[in-house]
Amino acid sequence: MNVMSNGERREWHALSPKEVLKLLKTSLDTGLSTSEARRRLSTYGLNVIEEKRVSSIKMFIRQFTNFLIVILIIASIVALFLGEFIDATVILAIVALMGVTGFIQEYRAERTVEKLKELASPTARVLRDGKVITVPAKEVVPGDVIVLREGDRVPADARVVKSEGLEVDESSLTGESLPIHKVPDPLPPNTPPLDRRNMVYMGTYVVRGRGLACVVATGMKTFLGRVAKQVQEVEEERTLLERELDRFGRRVGAILVGICAMVFIVSVLIRAEPIIDSLLLAIALAVAAVPEGLPAIATMVLALGAWRMAKRNALVKRLAAIETLGACNVIASDKTGTITKGEMTVKKVWVFNELIEVSGVGYEPRGTVRYSRRSEGIIKLLAKLIAAHTSIDASIELINGRWVAKGSPTEASALVFSYKVLGKEGVEGAIKELEVVKTIPFDRFRKRKTTLHKLPSGKYVAVSSGAPESVLSISDYLVTQGGAEALSSELRSKVLEVVESLAREGYRTYAVAYREVSSADEELEKSMYFLAIFAILDPPREGVREAIEEARRAGVKVIMVTGDHRLTATTVAKLVGLDVDNGLVLEGRDLDELSDEELKEIIDKVVIFARVTPEHKARIVKALKRRGYVVAMTGDGVNDAPALKLADIGVAMGIRGTDVAKEAAQLILLDDNFSTIVEAIKEGRVIYENLKKPINYLLTCNLGEVALIFGSEMLNLPPALTAIQLLWINVTTDALPALALGVEPPEPGIMEKPPRGRESTLITNRKVAYYVGMGALLGAVTIALYKSMLPLGLRFARTVAFTAIALSEFGRALASRSEELPIWKLRRNKWLPPALLASAALQLMVLYTPPLTTIFKTYPLPPQTYAYIAIAPIAIYVADEIRKLLRIKIT
Repeated sequence: MNVMSNGERREWHALSPKEVLKLLKTSLDTGLSTSEARRRLSTYGLNVIEEKRVSSIKMFIRQFTNFLIVILIIASIVALFLGEFIDATVILAIVALMGVTGFIQEYRAERTVEKLKELASPTARVLRDGKVITVPAKEVVPGDVIVLREGDRVPADARVVKSEGLEVDESSLTGESLPIHKVPDPLPPNTPPLDRRNMVYMGTYVVRGRGLACVVATGMKTFLGRVAKQVQEVEEERTLLERELDRFGRRVGAILVGICAMVFIVSVLIRAEPIIDSLLLAIALAVAAVPEGLPAIATMVLALGAWRMAKRNALVKRLAAIETLGACNVIASDKTGTITKGEMTVKKVWVFNELIEVSGVGYEPRGTVRYSRRSEGIIKLLAKLIAAHTSIDASIELINGRWVAKGSPTEASALVFSYKVLGKEGVEGAIKELEVVKTIPFDRFRKRKTTLHKLPSGKYVAVSSGAPESVLSISDYLVTQGGAEALSSELRSKVLEVVESLAREGYRTYAVAYREVSSADEELEKSMYFLAIFAILDPPREGVREAIEEARRAGVKVIMVTGDHRLTATTVAKLVGLDVDNGLVLEGRDLDELSDEELKEIIDKVVIFARVTPEHKARIVKALKRRGYVVAMTGDGVNDAPALKLADIGVAMGIRGTDVAKEAAQLILLDDNFSTIVEAIKEGRVIYENLKKPINYLLTCNLGEVALIFGSEMLNLPPALTAIQLLWINVTTDALPALALGVEPPEPGIMEKPPRGRESTLITNRKVAYYVGMGALLGAVTIALYKSMLPLGLRFARTVAFTAIALSEFGRALASRSEELPIWKLRRNKWLPPALLASAALQLMVLYTPPLTTIFKTYPLPPQTYAYIAIAPIAIYVADEIRKLLRIKIT
């Protein structure tokens, strides 16, 4: 095997630093020579994440492949060929507007892999020719020795060869919030990639210490590069709405082509009309049947929904995805920071024979510590020691009105406890009084950290903190309210029982011990006085329990997916109301033992997935989708991107989420709050209902127009409307009421209904029957008016039919406000009355404005004619309200 194959070897972690340097032909003294680095750069290529992009031309052309749009384009070409330039121009203008709008939306949305590049460090410090120099990160090559310092972004995957307290934040890859302490020691060959503590990965960053590392992989061979490739390979599925609108277009289009063909044949063969006149009639029918304004109206309805969701801290990247939320019936949610606040909080403190309650949440230094008078001395000593002990690795700051932790979250939570006991002045005094003179940093083997502090008396005090078992192992005494007792086997067992009891309740435990020493040179970690155990919990967010209950009522299943321990996950799940007792809790190792088919069979019963990796998330999404669920999946890390793209709705965290996760998702939570997902689902349902209303409204009219044209043809009457009159109705007078219906207030009980599911459709057989029936009614009424007015002249009769169809929108719009509820049970829609009045004004304008009367070939109607025209809207409204009263459903 070629060891210089840019990351193809997977055993770098199992080799010693010397072996790594030797195999990569480099050294800690000189690094690579400039000439060798240049040669390797030409061999391995730039250290960049390659991107896969759809060309702008292809993206633009794709906007015009919808079946309805193709029909309109053909109709416009035929009209142009026949000399009907105004009709052709108007149709093409509408098509172009829809295409450009869709292109802009798609062009702005597809940026996933571009954002991956932003995670790469722009520069890196490398050892070249015996000197440390700064080079562009894209020029780093395998074999380069990179210098890592606090705050640096790691430029490539590298093997740590030297570490001085080096800690790296890998949360963007693993979702694990705690920094990882890096060591140069070899690890077993089968160690999983993200458990390799002697490796650093591209896109992560150094939070503490310094070190040297030898680059073993660059560009697409890095861990980040492999994730980028996975994201590129995951085909982003079309949303439910996009698929449904396509089905809708094909269905309407097929019916339309059939009717046009039949009318053309009847006109030519039976009525012996000229072929050109018959073609113009077929074009008129095509224009009548196609809801030209629907794509634009749907886009506007979705855009308004996106605006409303943004006000609720949910940012939508892809408009069509909003409606999919309405069909969502599973939320697979992360725990930390989504269901919980993402802020470690000390909730209890155990000191000898007393469990003390601590109030307050997060890192806000306000709250109470409820301790007895006899424990006051221990608590104040603990707070003072912890304040000084944590000060070098943790702090809290007020940023934009929110308290945030800097450094170790666990130590920050303990520091907040000190603030609650001592106050700000007390903490600052303790830090000043107990000056830190020496530190033994935390590492995964010792599982503890020790600091040495100089006392005003000249003596010293050593403080140790960490895993209770580790701290207990270096303690010989237990601090009690009366002084201290030797740690007998019985007392040790008692302490461990407390630890186990707190762990069973889902708390993270963190112990503290201390002892006074006379010299800074003494061995510190021995004969300690065991002082206390902190019980730490990431508390649930306010409103999450209520949101989960609302989701349950709405028929939406909530599954917790977390990297945390199952006990911690179970505790939080119970706090927020998940039905853990009647469901399964699976861990990542359980998933590994299950086949895909076995997972599919039991996934209905799972409430919690604990100790899972981001890779497991993708498998969970696939299993849920195979089971027929419409899945919303949350994520925040780089490695979550494939799962987010696989989900029907990928939900990224706006605060702690990586750019990659945000770009792979369709929805971004600006507040990282689970409750916002439920709000978004509600908005998705409202939008779906509000998409149906303009469709019901427009298709009733369009089929009424078809019935009018087709009926007049069958009755051997002159065509009742011209193509341009049909366009005016469909695009202008119908558009404003349709938009107003798109912002209809939510109907009562919208979150009490089950989700519509993956297989539900906008257009059902019942709907088609409804459209045909209502269209036939509208067509029949209008034909009767048209025929009765023909003795007064063709232009006059056409104007009556034209106006009757246009003003029937009053009845159609009122009837379309709900498919099931009568108008008096609905909330007021403040936009509908002005929209109807504006449409009426537009119609009257083409009747009474001389230039427009010439273009549209209309006649100024006398006022008494409107008494007859009013029959059309009244008939439509009354017929639909009778259907609702009879509870005849159309879905």
